[in-house]
Parts: sequence; structure tokens; C-alpha cells
Amino acid sequence: MKENNHQKSNRESKNIVISDKMPGLPYSKGIMASSIMATGLAPDIAYKVAGDIENYLKQNEIFSLTVKRLRNITYRTLKERVGDEVAERYLRWQSLGRLGKPLIILIGGATGVGKSTIGAQLANRLSITRLVSTDIIREVMRASISEKLIRPLRGSSYNAGQNLSYPLPGGDPVILGFREQTLAVVVGVQAVMRRAVDECTHIIIEGAHICPGYIDISNLVNGAVDMQVVITVDNLQLHKDHFLIRNIETRGSRPFLKYIQNIDSIRKIQGYIVSLAQEHGVKIVNSYNLDLTLNEILDYMNEVLVREFEVPAGQKAASQIPLRA
Repeated sequence: MKENNHQKSNRESKNIVISDKMPGLPYSKGIMASSIMATGLAPDIAYKVAGDIENYLKQNEIFSLTVKRLRNITYRTLKERVGDEVAERYLRWQSLGRLGKPLIILIGGATGVGKSTIGAQLANRLSITRLVSTDIIREVMRASISEKLIRPLRGSSYNAGQNLSYPLPGGDPVILGFREQTLAVVVGVQAVMRRAVDECTHIIIEGAHICPGYIDISNLVNGAVDMQVVITVDNLQLHKDHFLIRNIETRGSRPFLKYIQNIDSIRKIQGYIVSLAQEHGVKIVNSYNLDLTLNEILDYMNEVLVREFEVPAGQKAASQIPLRA
């Protein structure tokens, strides 16, 4: 019998709900699109796929389903609409919870390369609610520890050399000041990381003090899936333009001129951070376009997850086993 308009209207307006882990929670295209964006798909494509999934459920009168079945349908839809690689990425990200480990993303780089913006966009793509800046950690530490230890924490990363506790002859004060401040701030960074492991909570930590070789992750082995990237801006004029844009966006609270006057020190610190990243094998991302930068970081995250899910030869990785309804 042909479906009349009234029946069609009732079917399309009926809510789809999750029946197991989140009983009664309605299906949301926005939430689904966010989970799909973790694969690196553009927001508009992810939202379209989320809409296709909703249409499939309604057309097949599936108004109540488990999380597992929904993921299986999403996996199949991504395979059909976008391809195997994206579908595998989605399944791998969704399977991260089965490891019982948090994802800790560390984003480093000199002042003005876009770490805060990249961190915020990445948190949105991955639905990570905890985003911490090392500048905030530094301020908290300044307010809670002794005056003797506060000295290295004064000022910004690029002028910390003015506050050296023990000035050393023959060294570059810009790099020495940055090193001393980073060593102090990293104490707080590692405390935040340990808390994330204890609570099994995904977190992104960004800041100039996320410097390769300074953060000891040995005590987090098997406790977290960690990845570290260094953001750079190779082009000097583009780097200056970042400060101008930031000045406009913050309505002058982060004045353009202050950073331009210190650009030589900022660029010197960038060179130091990049050299350490090369020495320690940390991923370097040259940022000149936000979308491309985010996609490169998400591609790298997928590589990290592939390694995390690797199992002995002859066995399938969890990311390669399709979920069944």
C-alpha cells in the first residue's frame, strides 16, 4: 500500500532515540557530525553524512537503536559515501574508549603561530571538553608558589631572559630565559597530564612551553595515548600578520606592537623549538592555512591511533573489525 502524506509526515517527525548507554537520548545530527569530523572530513560533508544517516533510520523505521548499531550504520554509510579510509578512521576513533586510556594532545610552538586557535578548533572537531593553555598553568603557579620560584615565571616566553634567576655568561639570554621558564611551567603541565590519566579524560594542552625534550612522559606509559606536535610559521610576514589579526580579535587586549617589537626573540625561540622537535622526532606542522593544518594534525592522530591498535601478526586490529548490529 502506498504511503500517504500523513503517514510520511508522522514517520519523519518521530524521534530516533538511543536505547542502551544513553536511554532516551535523541539522535542528533550535530553530535554525529562532530564525531565524524574526527576523521578529518570537512564540517559540511560530515553534517551531510549525519543527515543521510538520519534519513536512513527514518526510512527504515528504526526509531530505537543501540550505540553499537548506530556506529555500525555510520561505519557502513561512510564506506559507501566517502570511502574505506574515512570509515576506518571513524571506527578507530570510536574504539579509543575500549583502550581505557585518555588521549593527550600536546601542541607546542612559539608565540603567535596559532596554537590557541588550532587547539580550540581541534577540541571542537574531537568533542574534547578539556583544553588547557600553559599560560594559564603559569599564572596559577605564580599565584600559589614561593617568590623564589616565581621569578622564572614572570613575563612572556620571549622575554623571560629578563628574569633569569642565575644569569650565565656566554649564553643567549632569550633562549636561557625560555628554558628556565619552560622547566618551571612543565612541572604544572605534567601534573595536569597525570590528572587526565587518573580521570581517564581526553585533554589538549597548548602553549609555548610544550617543548620537545622537556616533558617526561615515561610515567604515562600505558596510561595514555599521547601525541605531540609543534606548530611553526616559516614566513616572517605571515607570522607578523597573525599578531595583527589577534590584536583585532581581542580588541587591543593583546597589542600588535608589543609582539612586533619582540619578533626577533620570538623567531629565535621558534628556531630553538624546531631544532628540538627535529632532534626528538616530534611532528612539525607549518601553519599557513587553518583547515589544512587541522587536517594534517588529524592525519597524524590517525597514525598514532593505528600504532596504538596494532596487535601481533595474524590478528586483526580492533580498528579493522566492523561492528555488527
